Amino acid sequence: MPRSCSCALFVWCFCANLLSAAVIRGSVVENQTGRPLARASVTLQPVAGTPGGALAVRTNSYGAFAFDSLAGGAYVIKASKRGFMPAEYGQKQWNSAGVPVFLTSEAATFLTIRLPRYGAITGTIVDENEVGLPQQRVLAYRSTQPPQIAGQGTTDDRGVFRVSGLEPGAYLVRTAAGENDGVEYLPTFSKETLRVDEAQVVQVYIDEESKSENVRPVQGTLFTLTGTARTNPLGIPVTVTLISDMGRQTVPGPDFHFESLPPGPYELYAEAAENRRLNATYQAVFTRLNLNGNQNLMLALQPVRESQVALVPDPPDTHGVQLLARRKDLAGVGPAQMVPVPNDGILLAPGRWELSLMPPTGFYVSAFSGLGSEQNGRGRPDAWNEISFNNFTLVKFSLSPGPGSLHGTVKANGDLVAGAPVYLETYDPVSRRRITDLRTARSDLRGSYRFDGLAPGTYRVLATFEYQAPDSTALDLARARQVEAEAAKDLQMDLDLYSIR
Repeated sequence: MPRSCSCALFVWCFCANLLSAAVIRGSVVENQTGRPLARASVTLQPVAGTPGGALAVRTNSYGAFAFDSLAGGAYVIKASKRGFMPAEYGQKQWNSAGVPVFLTSEAATFLTIRLPRYGAITGTIVDENEVGLPQQRVLAYRSTQPPQIAGQGTTDDRGVFRVSGLEPGAYLVRTAAGENDGVEYLPTFSKETLRVDEAQVVQVYIDEESKSENVRPVQGTLFTLTGTARTNPLGIPVTVTLISDMGRQTVPGPDFHFESLPPGPYELYAEAAENRRLNATYQAVFTRLNLNGNQNLMLALQPVRESQVALVPDPPDTHGVQLLARRKDLAGVGPAQMVPVPNDGILLAPGRWELSLMPPTGFYVSAFSGLGSEQNGRGRPDAWNEISFNNFTLVKFSLSPGPGSLHGTVKANGDLVAGAPVYLETYDPVSRRRITDLRTARSDLRGSYRFDGLAPGTYRVLATFEYQAPDSTALDLARARQVEAEAAKDLQMDLDLYSIR
């Protein structure tokens, strides 16, 4: 065939493929007004079994986006923009999962994704005469145990505040400790109380401002905590963190200063790291104190010895082994961080921690032990394990081969459902609570789902579009199926798609 003919044939085939490729176009708009949202981020994720990978684009000035030259299949579309709650196409509620878009190889579809705004709490901080107090810091806490800081704001010249960027849910409003015209005010919850169990609960909704009752801060005595954190050798950068049951404050050292503190229990961490490598000079100190007056402390940081992490038996392939650690203190559980485990050693500062190990492929965690372990035979070793570090600690994870697995199909009215979210909860039937992070999968184009690497024990499983990350209460209401995983056993459980009627 002449070269010109072969080139023409190639161009014809290429154009024919473009003409037969699927297309998804659409717009992203503000939920309440319908106005287009420019420069919103839109991502496309193929459901398993659909050719191609994830794609991302931004909307133009008219809020429009397009994904061209797509293979036939199913796709999950998600939009996000700063100041708005992210949303997946097909969501019923703000916390529902999106519904996949199904396309044939020559189909074209147009979608509209509406982004709601976060909720907000407004109110007024007043003095004993109901006059607004300016420049007073206000914090909104999620109503959990312990409460978790979710947002903050500052009152204007009239004492009015607005705390924005809040997801729907229950919140507590609290003033920060402070001073105004020579008067000291203690941190006070809405309804004029110092006790969290007596605080007013404020319900927040999307696209709305919730009104908090006026808060009249209680007058009292505030204290100052100062000091110096010294390293050996001197000159290593230091951070000092003060923790109470209402949150954490971190400042650079070596000299530190915390002011306007109400009386009560605190924990104090000072940490220094010359660099982030395992062979770094790492120093720390941990102190508990009950603050009832001004204090000046001298903290002498000492190098921290590597704690030993043993995997028994030592697996032939450690590829994929991950150790997660999160600090546990008066403010609750901190964010999880990945801890490198080279040469079986880790560096963690003194204090309480929780550890979770992701074992190598083909193994599950069957036991956990360690000096200072507070597990005492309770809980699941494959979940979070609490331990107290004090300079040097020996931690041992026992591994067993042959983890279990769970697979099945998702159906609705007898028909297979592709792209359905499936949630797996590690569950303690005695305490009736979740004991590790929720695992999520989506059924593929054939309606099949699968979870591998399961340690023996009790799990609950649910397939639904009603939730993005259901908590244990939602799983209770949905009557999630309970299953007992066994070592080296592949269990089958076909699921009916749950819908709220």
